[in-house]
Amino acid sequence: MENKDFIEVDIRELILILLRKWYILLICLVIATGVSYAVTAFYLKPVYRAETTLFLGKEKDKIGALSLLDLQVNSQLVIDYREILKSRLVAENINSKLGVDIKTFQNNVDVTTVKDSRIFKISYDDYDPKLAARVVNELGTIIMQLASDIIEVKNVKVIDTAKEPKDPIKPNKKMNVGLAGFLGLLLGVSLIYLLEFIDHTFKKPEDVERHLGLNVIGTVPAFEGGKRGNKKAKDEKQLEEEYLKNLITANNPKAAASEAFRELRTNLQFKSVDKDMKVILLTSPSLGDGKTVTTVNLAITLAQSGKKVLVIDADLRKPKVHSYFGIKNNEGLTNILATDKESKKSVIQRKEGIDNLFIISSGPIPPNPSEILSSERMKQFIESLKSEYDIIFIDTPPVGQVTDAAILTGIVDGSIVVVASGQTRIEMSKRAIKALVGINAKIVGIVLTKIDSRSAYYNYYRYE
Repeated sequence: MENKDFIEVDIRELILILLRKWYILLICLVIATGVSYAVTAFYLKPVYRAETTLFLGKEKDKIGALSLLDLQVNSQLVIDYREILKSRLVAENINSKLGVDIKTFQNNVDVTTVKDSRIFKISYDDYDPKLAARVVNELGTIIMQLASDIIEVKNVKVIDTAKEPKDPIKPNKKMNVGLAGFLGLLLGVSLIYLLEFIDHTFKKPEDVERHLGLNVIGTVPAFEGGKRGNKKAKDEKQLEEEYLKNLITANNPKAAASEAFRELRTNLQFKSVDKDMKVILLTSPSLGDGKTVTTVNLAITLAQSGKKVLVIDADLRKPKVHSYFGIKNNEGLTNILATDKESKKSVIQRKEGIDNLFIISSGPIPPNPSEILSSERMKQFIESLKSEYDIIFIDTPPVGQVTDAAILTGIVDGSIVVVASGQTRIEMSKRAIKALVGINAKIVGIVLTKIDSRSAYYNYYRYE
């Protein structure tokens, strides 16, 4: 029974892969049918078929009903006539009279019989409908003459002479376009699965656990605003609004993504049962994995539950926490660490409308981020904050690209690694985890973001 369930889920996932990349199917279908129609309509010449009908009767000197032997003889005669019509003698005759190429004639002439009768048809295919009719009518005359001269019988009569055909027998536009459409869909399906096969990224929690050997403590569906703000936006207000869309837990608490962050909060609290984790570092293997979005939303959910939460932006290279919260970044972490500034209150900010949430932005970007973060002052600063807050989140640069996050793992209680479904490269993730494990970092678990909500493995109940 377990095997059967596994197969059903697997088939459903295969179908969902096609649905997620339906546009590839559409592109292949349109290209295939479009090319087929163009080739059929404008490139392939129409072929016309002309036919004449002949009757194989009895010899005049034979009286009485037809016997079985007579029918067998007539059937054999039709075969003889077919071979005669395809002979070089007839081909040369047609060539001399109508100018038809010998090999072309032999390939395009045919003789067919009407079942259980003495009627047979001579047909000829040609690009020129008039020529096709002339060739067939000439063949009717020739076969009657040759029947008398070679086989010495005069029992062939023409019933219907060939007329100029009006409609071509090929190419068949409907059949060609339909076949091309089918092949286009087949190509599209093959291309989708090929892309899926060579796409070496995480798709579902099972992929993460299999490749990294770590538990997934949270899965977050893709949602509007889940990407970074538009860097090319010229309007600063528009850019700020783009970033603020990422606060899904504050903007839309009933959204599926908000519920996912609340579940992540619950899982994190269970992880803290045996060992109190007050300072948690968040990082990712690469840019754009959703690390900062996860940090700010997780902080909001904990603040909403009554916890006093502090978010520190320790990404001193490309800081984004202040943008997501919509606050100023004039002063921040670098001002405390790089100067003799003792007061923390002047750099701690609040997000309007969210109680219990406090923020320390990065401050001015320094020329030596690694040295500042590895300083003794940083360690002392974090230690001094533990007594003031229930939980502290530190947002750091991608560990797969710089060493800043690895430097800070020694002063935190645990690290969360954020990876994005369909985006984060598995090999880069393995290198990032190896770097953290190499310095004995305490990895709490993995958060998988940007999951397609239509996927078979994503089943959050949407109650918007």
